[in-house]
Amino acid sequence: MVVEPLNDVMSHFRFVFSAYVVLFIIIVLNFYKSLHIRKNLQRDNSVGKLIQRFDLVIDIFCGLAMAAGLMFQGVLADNNALGHNTWFMALLVISIVSFIIFVLTVIVVRKDKK
Repeated sequence: MVVEPLNDVMSHFRFVFSAYVVLFIIIVLNFYKSLHIRKNLQRDNSVGKLIQRFDLVIDIFCGLAMAAGLMFQGVLADNNALGHNTWFMALLVISIVSFIIFVLTVIVVRKDKK
Protein backbone atom coordinates (compact mmCIF):
# COMPACT_ATOMS: atom_id res chain seq x y z
CA MET A 1 0.00 0.00 0.00
CA VAL A 2 1.45 3.31 -1.14
CA VAL A 3 0.75 6.28 1.08
CA GLU A 4 0.63 9.63 -0.68
CA PRO A 5 2.18 12.17 1.71
CA LEU A 6 -0.18 15.01 0.76
CA ASN A 7 -3.28 12.84 1.06
CA ASP A 8 -2.03 11.60 4.42
CA VAL A 9 -1.62 15.19 5.61
CA MET A 10 -5.10 16.11 4.36
CA SER A 11 -6.65 13.19 6.21
CA HIS A 12 -5.50 14.90 9.42
CA PHE A 13 -6.29 18.47 8.34
CA ARG A 14 -9.18 18.66 10.83
CA PHE A 15 -6.58 19.10 13.58
CA VAL A 16 -5.16 22.14 11.80
CA PHE A 17 -8.64 23.43 11.06
CA SER A 18 -9.45 23.42 14.77
CA ALA A 19 -6.98 26.31 15.14
CA TYR A 20 -9.17 28.41 12.84
CA VAL A 21 -12.20 27.56 14.94
CA VAL A 22 -10.31 28.76 18.02
CA LEU A 23 -9.47 32.03 16.22
CA PHE A 24 -13.16 32.46 15.42
CA ILE A 25 -14.09 31.83 19.06
CA ILE A 26 -11.56 34.46 20.19
CA ILE A 27 -13.10 37.03 17.83
CA VAL A 28 -16.63 36.22 19.03
CA LEU A 29 -15.59 36.44 22.69
CA ASN A 30 -13.88 39.79 22.08
CA PHE A 31 -17.08 41.07 20.48
CA TYR A 32 -19.18 40.07 23.47
CA LYS A 33 -16.55 41.51 25.79
CA SER A 34 -16.61 44.83 23.93
CA LEU A 35 -20.41 44.91 24.21
CA HIS A 36 -20.20 44.20 27.94
CA ILE A 37 -17.55 46.86 28.50
CA ARG A 38 -19.54 49.38 26.46
CA LYS A 39 -22.68 48.65 28.44
CA ASN A 40 -20.90 49.22 31.75
CA LEU A 41 -18.49 51.92 30.58
CA GLN A 42 -18.39 55.20 32.44
CA ARG A 43 -17.33 58.32 30.56
CA ASP A 44 -14.03 58.64 32.46
CA ASN A 45 -13.09 54.94 32.30
CA SER A 46 -10.00 54.87 30.13
CA VAL A 47 -9.07 51.34 31.24
CA GLY A 48 -12.18 49.89 29.58
CA LYS A 49 -11.41 51.70 26.34
CA LEU A 50 -7.81 50.50 26.48
CA ILE A 51 -8.99 46.91 26.91
CA GLN A 52 -11.34 47.31 23.95
CA ARG A 53 -8.55 48.63 21.74
CA PHE A 54 -6.24 45.82 22.83
CA ASP A 55 -8.96 43.33 21.88
CA LEU A 56 -9.15 44.96 18.43
CA VAL A 57 -5.43 44.35 17.99
CA ILE A 58 -5.93 40.70 18.99
CA ASP A 59 -8.76 40.46 16.44
CA ILE A 60 -6.47 41.87 13.75
CA PHE A 61 -3.87 39.19 14.52
CA CYS A 62 -6.59 36.52 14.35
CA GLY A 63 -7.67 37.90 10.98
CA LEU A 64 -4.11 37.81 9.68
CA ALA A 65 -3.79 34.18 10.78
CA MET A 66 -7.03 33.33 8.97
CA ALA A 67 -5.77 35.12 5.85
CA ALA A 68 -2.59 33.03 6.00
CA GLY A 69 -4.78 29.93 6.20
CA LEU A 70 -6.68 31.02 3.11
CA MET A 71 -3.40 31.54 1.26
CA PHE A 72 -2.27 28.06 2.29
CA GLN A 73 -5.50 26.67 0.86
CA GLY A 74 -4.31 28.01 -2.49
CA VAL A 75 -1.15 25.91 -2.15
CA LEU A 76 -3.26 22.86 -1.38
CA ALA A 77 -5.45 23.54 -4.42
CA ASP A 78 -2.37 23.85 -6.66
CA ASN A 79 -1.24 20.42 -5.47
CA ASN A 80 -4.70 18.85 -5.89
CA ALA A 81 -4.88 17.94 -2.22
CA LEU A 82 -7.62 15.56 -1.19
CA GLY A 83 -10.71 17.49 -0.01
CA HIS A 84 -9.18 20.95 -0.31
CA ASN A 85 -12.45 22.42 -1.65
CA THR A 86 -14.38 21.43 1.46
CA TRP A 87 -11.76 22.85 3.80
CA PHE A 88 -11.44 26.03 1.73
CA MET A 89 -15.18 26.69 1.82
CA ALA A 90 -15.35 26.07 5.58
CA LEU A 91 -12.42 28.40 6.21
CA LEU A 92 -13.86 31.02 3.87
CA VAL A 93 -17.19 31.01 5.72
CA ILE A 94 -15.46 31.30 9.10
CA SER A 95 -13.26 34.12 7.77
CA ILE A 96 -16.18 36.11 6.33
CA VAL A 97 -18.25 35.77 9.50
CA SER A 98 -15.20 36.72 11.58
CA PHE A 99 -14.64 39.81 9.45
CA ILE A 100 -18.27 40.88 9.88
CA ILE A 101 -17.99 40.43 13.65
CA PHE A 102 -14.72 42.39 13.61
CA VAL A 103 -16.42 45.29 11.80
CA LEU A 104 -19.22 45.23 14.38
CA THR A 105 -16.62 45.28 17.16
CA VAL A 106 -14.93 48.31 15.59
CA ILE A 107 -18.30 50.08 15.46
CA VAL A 108 -19.00 49.26 19.12
CA VAL A 109 -15.56 50.48 20.21
CA ARG A 110 -15.56 53.65 18.10
CA LYS A 111 -19.12 54.76 18.84
CA ASP A 112 -19.44 57.19 21.73
CA LYS A 113 -21.83 56.21 24.47
CA LYS A 114 -24.50 58.87 24.84
